[in-house]
Amino acid sequence: MCSSDLEHLDHMDLSVLTSLPVTATVLIPRYPSPNFRDRLAAAGVANVIEVPAWEKFQLNERGDWLTFITEQSPMCHDAGVLVSAGGAALLHGNDARLTVGQVRRAALECGGRLDVLAVQMASATWHPICYDYPPEQIRDIGAAKRAGKFRAVSRLVRMVRPELVVPFAGPMCFLDPEIQHHNRWLQPPGLFPDQKQAADFLSGRLPGQRVGLWLPGDEYDPLPRRHVADEHWHDFDFSATGEYLDRYARTRRAAIEAVRAGFPAPGADLRDAFTDHFRRLGEMSPYFLDRIDMTVRFELTGEIEGRWDVDLRPDGVRVDLNGRARHPEYGFRLDSRWLAPVIFGRIGWEDLFLSLRFSAWRDPDIYNDYLIGFLKHAEPQALHAIADYEQSRSHDEKIVVDAAGGRYEIARYCPHAGEDLAVGSAISDGVIRCLGHNLEFDLATGTCLNARCDPLATRRLTTAAGRTTAYSPHPGGPDVVRTQ
Repeated sequence: MCSSDLEHLDHMDLSVLTSLPVTATVLIPRYPSPNFRDRLAAAGVANVIEVPAWEKFQLNERGDWLTFITEQSPMCHDAGVLVSAGGAALLHGNDARLTVGQVRRAALECGGRLDVLAVQMASATWHPICYDYPPEQIRDIGAAKRAGKFRAVSRLVRMVRPELVVPFAGPMCFLDPEIQHHNRWLQPPGLFPDQKQAADFLSGRLPGQRVGLWLPGDEYDPLPRRHVADEHWHDFDFSATGEYLDRYARTRRAAIEAVRAGFPAPGADLRDAFTDHFRRLGEMSPYFLDRIDMTVRFELTGEIEGRWDVDLRPDGVRVDLNGRARHPEYGFRLDSRWLAPVIFGRIGWEDLFLSLRFSAWRDPDIYNDYLIGFLKHAEPQALHAIADYEQSRSHDEKIVVDAAGGRYEIARYCPHAGEDLAVGSAISDGVIRCLGHNLEFDLATGTCLNARCDPLATRRLTTAAGRTTAYSPHPGGPDVVRTQ
C-alpha cells in the first residue's frame, strides 16, 4: 500500500507508481476534480482509492490508520498525510500550506501529540526567477519569500510543538544542462534552501525544539527516537552541493537525453490545437474569466515560432495567432516543443511552470492567481469548487493588529486562500503580508497590492482595543490573538 497526494509531476512519480505490484493499493486525497485520479488511470495505475479529507483509512486490524489533510482553499490541490501507526503519529506536510488549526487538529486526532512533523521549507515556484527582473530585484524578492517561508514554518512549529520537526522538500535541483543554471538558487538567500539551511534556522529560532536532518535512505524510529543515517551519505558535505549535482547530472545524462527525445519538436497542427485548447477553457468558468480579464501573450521559439495572444475576458475567449494585442498584461516565452505537451494533454500547465523552461513578464507587475489557477486546473469541477468556496466563505472572525499608522480590526483569514493571519502574517509600513502565498494588503484600505485578489476586510480603530479573542473553527478551543 502506498499514498500519493499531489497531482503535479514534481511529486507524482509515475515511474514508481506504475512499477508497483498489481495487488498494491494506492491511496490519494479526494480533490474537487477527477484530474489526479484520471492521470493515474491513464498511466495504468490500478487499485486507486480516493480518501476524503480527515476520513481515517484503516491500514490493518491493529488500529493503524492514515488520512489526508487538504488545504482549506481548493485553489491548491495539495494535502498533508497524517499517519497513526504503532503508537506513533507522523504528519507529512508535503506542499500543503496547512494552518495552525489544521495541524492542531491533526495532533488531537492522534491523542494530542505529533511524534514527527515534516515541514516544507523550500518553495516550489517560478517567481521571481523566471521573470524579466534585474538580477538584484530577483535576489531581493527571492530573499523575502525565503524569509517569509522560514518565519511561517517557525511560527507553526512554535504553536504546535511536535516531538520532532524535520524540514524537507528541498532543494529543487536541475540536471538538464538547459536549466542547470537554476541550481544557483540553492545558496543563501535563494528560494531553494537545502535541508541543512532549514534545520539550522529552526534550531536557532526555536530553542528547546528537537530538529531532525534527514537524507534519503535514513531510518527513524519515533518511539525510542532513534535515527539511523544511511551510509551512502557518510562523507556528504552540504557546502559542496554544487559539485555533487554536477557529478550526478553527468551520471544521469543518458536518461535526461532519453526524456528530451520523448518530446520532439511539434508540427504545424500546434496552431489549431492551441486555439481549440483555449476555446474549450473559455467555456469552463465565467467566474474565472471575470477575474482574469486580460490578454496573455505567448512568444514561441523553436520549430514553431510566433506571437500568439489569448484574450480572456468576461464575455469569452479570443485567440489571435498574429499577436496584434496593443497591451498584453502577461507574457510567456518558451520553446514550442515544451508548449506542445500541454496543448496535446501529455502534461498539465503546472508541470510546465514547475519545469522552469520558460521566461515571463507582467505589465503591470501584479500577480493574477486566477490566471494561474485557471490554467493549472483547466477542469470545470475544480474551477466551480473554487468559485463556490470563495463566494460562500465568511469573514466574520476578526483580529486586531498594530501598525505604524494605527490599530486595525481585520478579517482573521486571508481572502486569498484562508491563511490564518493571526499567526501567518507580518506587518511593515502599514502593509500586512500573508506568509502563506506572500500577498500584501494595505491595512488602511484592504486593497491587495501585489496580486488580483478580493480586498481584506479592515477597519481602523479609534479607541484602544486591548486583546482580542478569536474563536477557531478547528477543535482545540479558542486561540487568544495578541496584537502584532
